[in-house]
Amino acid sequence: DTLLYKINAYITLLSALLGLCFSIGAVRSANRDSRTNALYLFARSLALAAVTAAPFCIYAPDILFVVTMAMLIVQITDCMIGVIMKRKMRVIGPFIMAVCHGICLVMSVSMMSV
Repeated sequence: DTLLYKINAYITLLSALLGLCFSIGAVRSANRDSRTNALYLFARSLALAAVTAAPFCIYAPDILFVVTMAMLIVQITDCMIGVIMKRKMRVIGPFIMAVCHGICLVMSVSMMSV
């Protein structure tokens, strides 16, 4: 039970930290016109990364479930954006993470029902 919780928490944190890294890259490479949007992206990514750290501070399967669901939505949306942009790597990475989050959600449900 604790092992499943930790796996879920680490995958969710990894996903959020990857998003944070991409947002930092967007801020660094943004030109004057797109910098404001990149900073907004960074602010949201930073908040998500901070929230995904909460399950490491306290054992809270309910919070972990909600955070994992949020990251699943982010990854599915990123995957759809990659499809629209017709960029294979922007589809594959988020798709893999979305599958991982889906598996983590199933694990979370099993933890909460025990």
